[in-house]
Amino acid sequence: MPAGRAEPDVEKTESVLEPCALQSLAEELEDSTPAINFLSNYLSMLPGRILRISHGLGLHDADASMDAVLSLKISSAMVGALETENQCMAIETMIREDHFDSAVLALPALQDSTDRCFAAGPQLLGSAHESLRKGSRR
Repeated sequence: MPAGRAEPDVEKTESVLEPCALQSLAEELEDSTPAINFLSNYLSMLPGRILRISHGLGLHDADASMDAVLSLKISSAMVGALETENQCMAIETMIREDHFDSAVLALPALQDSTDRCFAAGPQLLGSAHESLRKGSRR
């Protein structure tokens, strides 16, 4: 590893997702493959979702902002990205109360959370695949 670069924080990467949520999704679908595919799609769509939220908030467009925030909130809950889900709930409240300036100020924390999910994507997918495979053997 190059000098000056820290090793990835494994504990932070693992805490990005609550594994029980993905396990519950796999059990509900009676198959781990769609759950893994959902997580993969979730991760690949994060940058676009943040862009949609940012754009809507910047325009003070309540409908567009709310649609984008709710979409991210619900999908985050389904994969167990609790921090992202909670940040979306806070921004959702700000939008409902017409506090767009506060919502814009809350956006960097949401961006940070989704950036960590996105960066941890390959490890998250590998861990989820292994965990769900073990869970199906019970």
